[in-house]
Amino acid sequence: MTSVYATPPTVKLETQPPEGWHDKTMIVYSAPPEPGRAMSPNMVISRDALLAAETFREYCNRQIETFRSNLPQFQRESEGYGRSHDRDAFQIQFTWRSAAGLLRQRVFFISAGPEVVVTYAVTAAADDFAAFEIAFEQGLASLRIDAPSAPRPGAH
Repeated sequence: MTSVYATPPTVKLETQPPEGWHDKTMIVYSAPPEPGRAMSPNMVISRDALLAAETFREYCNRQIETFRSNLPQFQRESEGYGRSHDRDAFQIQFTWRSAAGLLRQRVFFISAGPEVVVTYAVTAAADDFAAFEIAFEQGLASLRIDAPSAPRPGAH
């Protein structure tokens, strides 16, 4: 994947967040706009925190319920638990209708250590999704999570 920058800028804060705040860092990559395309395919990587006493499985279920409740014409296509980057993971693929038309999304929730979940989400127009799957898979394969793996027993 090439960048529009010769050397991408590094952006970070030189301070720690306020006490009790969670780091919900996001990285967003978007394909360049093209004439006639209602939306640009994109990849979003984010970090989130589990709620108090919440398990990884409960977190995933809560996110899926949010999708189902808030995305017009939400339709699951596939889902399942497994492993990604040697960590517990859950993947769901679905379509939904946005103002830009019918979208397809694939979302990976990856347990990234105590109380932390990394989400890797890819989105494209439903008709365009297959054309970008190689880029989406390369993005997931290049993801690096520098945190201790969560223990497997009871993680689900």
